[in-house]
Parts: sequence; C-alpha cells; structure tokens
Amino acid sequence: MENKNIKLVDGRVTKLCNIKAKPIPRNKTWFPDLDELYGRSDMPQGDELEFNNLGMPRGKISLWAGESGVGKSRLCIEVAKQFSIGYRNGTVLYIQTESPLEDFASWAKDTSKYNNIYCSGVETQKDIIDVIYNIKPKLIFIDSVNEVVDFIGNAKSSSRLIKGDDTVGGLKQAVYDVGAHLILLGQLNGDGKTIKGGTSLPHLVDIALSITWLDKPKGYFKVEVGVKHRYGSRKHVAYFQHTNDGVIACHKPIDYMAGEFVTLKEGDSEYIVLADDPKKDGFNAAEILPGTDQTFPKFFLDAPLGSDVPTQLPQ
Repeated sequence: MENKNIKLVDGRVTKLCNIKAKPIPRNKTWFPDLDELYGRSDMPQGDELEFNNLGMPRGKISLWAGESGVGKSRLCIEVAKQFSIGYRNGTVLYIQTESPLEDFASWAKDTSKYNNIYCSGVETQKDIIDVIYNIKPKLIFIDSVNEVVDFIGNAKSSSRLIKGDDTVGGLKQAVYDVGAHLILLGQLNGDGKTIKGGTSLPHLVDIALSITWLDKPKGYFKVEVGVKHRYGSRKHVAYFQHTNDGVIACHKPIDYMAGEFVTLKEGDSEYIVLADDPKKDGFNAAEILPGTDQTFPKFFLDAPLGSDVPTQLPQ
C-alpha cells in the first residue's frame, strides 16, 4: 500500500518501481569458468540484451590478490592474449610496475601476433591515468598495485588511488570513461584474505578475487571470490594449471576430492582425473575414463580459448 504521507523532495528520492534496471555490459576473458566466476548480466524485465552478458563488467575494477609465486602475472598474460584474439578491437593495456618490459615479453612467449596489447612501465598514478585516456583500452592490467608510487595500502592512499583527490584523478573515473575493465594485481598476506600493505583497497574495488595454490608441485591453482563480488555470485571457482606453454584452464567438478592427479588420454581427448585413493599403487584406465567409474572426478583439459571468428566489441 502506498504511503501518501511521504513526499518526494527535489527529485532526490524515487520509488524502486520507477527505476528502469540497467544491466552492466560485460566482456569475456575467453576462459569460460573465469567468465562464470565474474558473473552474468540479466534483465529483470526479460528484455533481450544487446551486448555480451557474461564476463568482466565494463567500467569496473577487480582486484586479483594471490599468493607469492602462484603465477598471477602469467595468468594475466594469458587472459590478455585471449582477449586480444577473441575481440578484433580488444585493445589491452598492460602496466608492468615490477619487472622490465623485456622480461614481461619473455614470459608471454610468442608475441608476434598480439599487435593490440600495449605495455607500459609508468609507475605514478597520474601517468597511469594519462596512458589510459591515451590508449582507450578495453582491458587494463596494473601489475602490481603495490608498486604504484605513493600507494602504501592504507585507507587514505587506497581512496586516492581509486577515487582520486584534489591533485590527481582516480582510476575509477578513468576506467568508467573509456569503458574498460581494470584488473589490479596484489599479493595476499599469510592469512589468505588481506593484501600486502593494508585492508582498505579490497573494499573500494567492485570485485576482489583470490588466487591460491591447489597442487603446487603439479602447477594447479584456483581463482575464487575473496572478500566481495558486487556483480556475481560466490559459487563459481576457476581452475588453472601452469605448463611449459603457459597457463591452461582445467574444468573441475564441484566436489573436490584430495588425491593424486593422473593424466589420461582417449583418442584426441586428454583428461586429468583425481584418484580418490592417493595410496593406490596403480590405476586401471578403463575404470576411470568417462562413462565408467564416477567415483573418480574428471577434469577436462582445454587449451586457452581464443575465437576463430573474432567478435567486434561495441563502442
């Protein structure tokens, strides 16, 4: 029932029923599980979306905080490469504040076909924002946020970085203006929840993800929601593996069973399975291939997912 005693003053208050829902446009990472982790945009009214509704929300900021040595940079390199292949105009800006650009290029392996990935070693907030407006990328990485000049992780410097102050603009406005998604890389502290330098930054970004080892000797790690996610759910987890050719995605069942990873081949398909008994001496492949013994969880091993027919990003 409407309360007629409430008066709307100066247009500062409106009824929820009068607000037209506006879903957030998104861009894919081209890693399906990572896109699902980021979430979907749906219209409550059931209207058809005119843009991609899965993946990284445009104009927003996410923080990827990972354990030291887990391979955050290498994962970002693969996302940058797949994004640049998947979208014809998918310009990427990678700001590397920790290592020389020559080292960064060596991690990226064959770089000859990625002519829309731009790299910069600028370290100040002002220079970073200037480069963003100059390049107008659709995807931005700052690797790492801990090395940005004047950022020390406390509340004041975190607010200045994201929102700006009287002396410099903030990343939030710049990212919104160019319609990009910004990924900040940070290092997790020992508690696995907070980042090196302070606790304020995760609460100022839109999405905070954590990257942790799953099986370090074999190179398996996972990406999941950390302290917040404004534009998706917490139920999705993305699994990856470090290989000699870079980072690849592993699709993993919901129920994780600790044990030994085993790689099996069936024709042209390759599977990574997890034995439910790590002390078992041998494995009978017939027992754990698809469609037989379901007590052995199965992983599908995918190559990085680029698009054969690149998609044009809306302007």
